[in-house]
Amino acid sequence: MSSFQDENRQDVQSKLPYVGNSQRWLASVVEFSDDAIISETLDGIVRSWNKGAERIFGYSAPEAIGRSISFLAWPGCEEDMVQLIAMIRRGERVDHYETIKKHKDGRPIDVSLALAGISDADGNVIGISKISRDISSRKATEARFRELIENAPDAILQVDPDGTIVVANRTAETMFGYSREELLGANVDILVPIKAKTVHMKHRASFAGSPKIRPMGSGMELSALRKDGIEVPVEISLSPSYQQAGVNVTAVIRDVSERRQAELQMRSLQKNYMAELEARQKEAETSNRLKSEFLASMSHELRTPLHTIIGFADLLSEESDGPLNDKQRRFLRHIQEDSEHLLGLINDVLDFSKIEAGGMSLRIEKVHLADEISDAVNAIRPRAAMKSLDLKIQEVFSGLVAVDPMRLKEVFYNLLSNAVKFTPENGKITVQTEEDDQFVHVTVADSGIGIPEDQLERAFEKFYQVGYATGGVREGTGLGLAICKRLIEMHGGKIWIDSSEGAGSRFHFTIPKAV
Repeated sequence: MSSFQDENRQDVQSKLPYVGNSQRWLASVVEFSDDAIISETLDGIVRSWNKGAERIFGYSAPEAIGRSISFLAWPGCEEDMVQLIAMIRRGERVDHYETIKKHKDGRPIDVSLALAGISDADGNVIGISKISRDISSRKATEARFRELIENAPDAILQVDPDGTIVVANRTAETMFGYSREELLGANVDILVPIKAKTVHMKHRASFAGSPKIRPMGSGMELSALRKDGIEVPVEISLSPSYQQAGVNVTAVIRDVSERRQAELQMRSLQKNYMAELEARQKEAETSNRLKSEFLASMSHELRTPLHTIIGFADLLSEESDGPLNDKQRRFLRHIQEDSEHLLGLINDVLDFSKIEAGGMSLRIEKVHLADEISDAVNAIRPRAAMKSLDLKIQEVFSGLVAVDPMRLKEVFYNLLSNAVKFTPENGKITVQTEEDDQFVHVTVADSGIGIPEDQLERAFEKFYQVGYATGGVREGTGLGLAICKRLIEMHGGKIWIDSSEGAGSRFHFTIPKAV
């Protein structure tokens, strides 16, 4: 027996250094912990106070040890500690209990408490070990977050897996007409219109099966039901919130009543606008048709007597009934020139009225472009010679084009006439072509007065006279270039100008090759 006791004593003595080391390590951990670690008697007298307690509460160890722990109590929270101590006396443990303590400077400190009893050798609770963690920053963040939720312009609800509302903000009260007390604990179905309950259940089941963020504005027509029975058009975004009991759903609900009303008003205005626009367009088309018919009728009425004048003037010029003197010949030449000029104006008006009324059709033929250019240049050459203009045909396409020959002549005549009209004496006029796989590109260039850049876009407008805008020359109807544009476009081509004031003009147009 003596031998056994000696061995046991030796074993205990051999382990004492390790026990001492463990105690020192534990004391070091306690002393330098960021949390406040305090021990106190069951009567609340502080027995130990670490560095963490000094940092959190502002009291040094000498100031705290030996005092009643009540100096940390925050008004209104005293009963909490009485209940917690009662739990410790019963051998229970307290974890993560949140309360408020008072700092040395008087300000409140939010803390999370963990309490455990200190027992003697017989297992009797003789004191309390208390760990206090400063959660002021977390509480401040939570307060700011709550404020954001409360002041959000949209209603925010959180619903648990059973459909019970567990969170509701101030806007939800306003939107649905329920108080917060009525909303919390109620089933979310109270906010769903009867006709939508079946679909709503399917949506909830779908979300539970695949809980992921579903953004607002999915294009679905949704409605919510107010306490007073009124349905409100809404948009909803959903996001999962994972809890121990399952996945809660956080819903952000936006009242879109005003927007829907604005959309309805916009659609109504748009419908009325389109109806008015259509009516105005029909009026314009009718007015344009009547104008074109009037111009066509007047052109015919004017052209008939004009042909008579031209015919008799031609007969007089033959001098078959006797010779004319110089004065008579001069008068007759004026009659012929002015009659031909007037006939050209009338033809322009008649052609344009036909085009606008949709009454002009093309008679497409395959013709040699070189011949058409040669004929047009020869027809205008006498007028060019009167101003000593150098009128030349450069290299041109020798193949066939698919055009209405009469209308192509009209385009050439208009462009060459303008070139002669606006090119000073001794100037130059050239006609040339280029080609690609489908089109021939024709250019009529002159060394005339040119067109200012800001006038180029208006050159093809009806009744707009480029010559008057640049050189003060007002001749004709201002329809020539407009007719050219319409005729070229009817052929499937395009026409444009390359010009600058004082540097001449280059009129370009394209016409299709014959297939």
